[in-house]
Amino acid sequence: MALTSTDIIKSEPPRFACGARTGTRTAADFTITLGFAPKKVRVVNLTDRVEAEYWVDSDLDATSGNVYGLVTVANGTRTYAVNGISVETTEGASGRQFTVDVSVANLETANDDVVWEAWG
Repeated sequence: MALTSTDIIKSEPPRFACGARTGTRTAADFTITLGFAPKKVRVVNLTDRVEAEYWVDSDLDATSGNVYGLVTVANGTRTYAVNGISVETTEGASGRQFTVDVSVANLETANDDVVWEAWG
C-alpha cells in the first residue's frame, strides 16, 4: 500500500457544534443535523463511560467498507473499530449530518447521559 497523506490548512476557524442527550428515554439511534460537513465527530456516553471518535475520510471508508474510528470503553481499552457513527456530508435537505447507531458500540442505552461534538 502506498503512503498517502492529506493536510488541511485553513485560514478561517473550523466550525464546531455540540449537544447533549439526557432524560428518561429508551435508547434509540439518533441523527444530528449540523448545517456543515463534519471532519470529526465524537460521541461520549457519560453514564457508561464509552466514547467513539470518527474522522471523516472517504478513502478509509471506501477501502474498509465500514465506518471505523477510535472506540474507548470504561476500562480504558481503545480500539480501532466499527463505532456506529455515519456521516452525510452532501448538501441538501437531509445532508451535512451524522447518525449514531447505538447498538454498535453501546453509545447510548436507556436513560444515559450522552454528549456529542462535531468539527468541520
